[in-house]
Amino acid sequence: MPALKILIVAMKARQGWKRIPPAQRRAILKAAQGSAKKHGPMVAKTVREQGPAVAKRFTEAVRQSRKGP
Repeated sequence: MPALKILIVAMKARQGWKRIPPAQRRAILKAAQGSAKKHGPMVAKTVREQGPAVAKRFTEAVRQSRKGP
């Protein structure tokens, strides 16, 4: 069920993205590149350090949700 919800959200996001005019899409991507260059190394370091612990908690949460009430 969680995978279905993620798929639905992704489809809705894609529909919204397609409604944005191409010039605005380019501007959004250009702004995102600047943020990625500035913050990307810090985010990568945090993921490298905390990623395994976060992945473990996420896996446990998914298992709990599948067990049901």
